[in-house]
Parts: sequence; structure tokens; C-alpha cells
Amino acid sequence: MIERMRTLLSPNRPWLHLVYLGFFFFAWLYQPPTIEQALVALAAMAGFVALYIFSLRRRDWTVYLGALAAGVLGYAFMPVTIGGAVYLVFAAAMLGWLPHSRLRTAGLVTVALAILSTAWLMQQPLFYVIALLILAAIAAAGAAMGARRQRQEAESEARQRQASTLAAEAERQRIARDLHDLLGHTLSVVTLKADLASRLFDADPERARSELAEIQSISRTALAEVREAVAGLRDRSLDTAAHEARQHLEAAGLMVSLQLDAEDLTRAQSTALAMVVREAATNILRHAGARHATIRTGRDADGVELAISDDGRGGARIGEGGLGGLAARIEGLSGRFSVEATAAGAGTVVSVWLPAGEGENHA
Repeated sequence: MIERMRTLLSPNRPWLHLVYLGFFFFAWLYQPPTIEQALVALAAMAGFVALYIFSLRRRDWTVYLGALAAGVLGYAFMPVTIGGAVYLVFAAAMLGWLPHSRLRTAGLVTVALAILSTAWLMQQPLFYVIALLILAAIAAAGAAMGARRQRQEAESEARQRQASTLAAEAERQRIARDLHDLLGHTLSVVTLKADLASRLFDADPERARSELAEIQSISRTALAEVREAVAGLRDRSLDTAAHEARQHLEAAGLMVSLQLDAEDLTRAQSTALAMVVREAATNILRHAGARHATIRTGRDADGVELAISDDGRGGARIGEGGLGGLAARIEGLSGRFSVEATAAGAGTVVSVWLPAGEGENHA
């Protein structure tokens, strides 16, 4: 409400110019009108105010109609009261609110000629006519500046709304991507362990209870991670994610080779690589049908490399799902992301390269 009132009362808005109509009544202080003259003047002013507000809200051809009405009122009232000249000033101001065009220029020239004509049509003193021209020019220039500032304000507000919309969409995509990365991996592990517990329930009750206990632990961890993802507060360690992935893959019966050498990563890089490891491990569990998997990191002169490979059936590719979201995340960190088949034509290799981390914000 306060912001709306500030906008309406801004000097860049045309409504405040209506206070200049007070000049119409100054002549009444030394030359009071008759009741009939006062009623006619007030009725004409009320009609003009309605037309003024209507035309300047539309900012189209009706502004020219309003300026013409103002000129007619000025000519009608100037023989009766000198305050009628304010309508001619309003005609110039109304035209000043319009964008620059030849038609607007012609309208302003017409107003100037109309003011000049009062010198011999109404026998107005020359100094009065010159003063009226100056006032009309000031009103038109002020209106033009106010209109320009108002357009700039509107453009600025539009840019802010667009930025807000883009930020909201980016946050929505971040949450969706993070939830996919988190829950896809966790639910795959939970499903795997639940199936295993179901098979072991009669043959090995103790092992089944152990698997159920792990499901409870994983579920609690997943709930905490989901809360952190929604709040945007999570910082995941590549080292932790890699060891958890190895543990889950080995629990599914895979042989896993883990080789980590990735120090001096920023938190953003460590989090991104951790998400890649989780997603790749999830895909291996769900789709690969692999027997062996390798998680390896290494460094070159410019950055850090991560590769997750398996000897499964292959077929993985970057789409709009988890791998597509990870590719966007890596590219946002000036890195490279690829998914390709192994040299033997079987299995998949997910490769990531990130530039060396800079700054003090290290994982």
C-alpha cells in the first residue's frame, strides 16, 4: 500500500499537475464572478479534469482531444477571467506527456500559435502573452521529462519482475534437480535393501533386521537432505558421496574400485561432483546390470577430473532428467560433462572436468 501511494504521488505522474488549476481562481480574488459564471466554470473544470485523467491514462489519440478541449476552454474563459489562460498551459502539458512524434510537434506549435493569437484577438498585453508562452513551454518540457522518467520506471520495474521470475524459475529448477539427485539415489538404495530384506526374512532373520535398520538410517538421512535441498543449505563432500556410493554398490554385489585425489575443491565444486557420483551410482544400480564399477578422480595442470565407469549394458545418455541437470550444473561451474560408451563397446563412462578451485571457500 505504501509503495502504491508513493507511485501515485510521484512527481513523474501527471495527476499532480492538476494543482495548477488553482491559478484559474486567482482572478476571482479581485473580480468575483456571478453565481452563474462560477457554476459554469466549475462544471467546465470538472468535465476537463475527467477528460484529462481519462486521456492520460490511455496515452493515445484522446490526449489530442483533451488538448483541444483545453484550448477551447482557454479561449472561452479568457475574455471572462484571466485565469482561463491556465487551460492553454494544460494543453501544452498534455501534449508533452506523449512520445515524440511529428503530430505532437504540430500540436505544440498549434498551442503556441493559439497563445500568440490572444495578443490581437483578445487584446492581451504582449508581456502577458510572452509569459504565457514561457509557462506553456515549461509545462510541456516538464511533462516530457516526467513521461520519460515514468517510462524508465516502468522499464525498470519490468526488468525487476523479469529478474524475479527468472530467479524463481531457477530456484524451482534447482530444487527439482536436487530432489531428483537426492531421492533418485536414496530410493534406489532403499528399494534394493527392501528387496534383499524380503528375501532374507525367512532364511536369515538377523541379516534382514540389519537391512531394515539400514533402510531406517538411510531414510532419516534422506529426509534431512531433502530439507537442506529445499532450504538451499546443503554442502556435500565428494569424499563422503564416493564412499557411500561404493558401499551401496558393493551391497548390490558389484566390485568397486575407488581412487580419490581431489583436494582444494571449492564447496560448489565438491557438491557438484558429489551429485554426479550419486547420480551415476544410482543409474548403475537401476539400469546397468554391471559387475564392476570404478570411481576415479585425478588432477591435471588446470583442474580436476572425475570418471565413473561400469561394465554394464550401456545406453546412458544426457537428456532432460538427472544427467541433463548435472550437465547444466557442471557447465555453470565452467566445467565439462560427458557420457559415453567404453572402448569395448559395453558399459558407460561418465566424465567430468572442473577448473582448479579458486578463493578461500574450499570444501
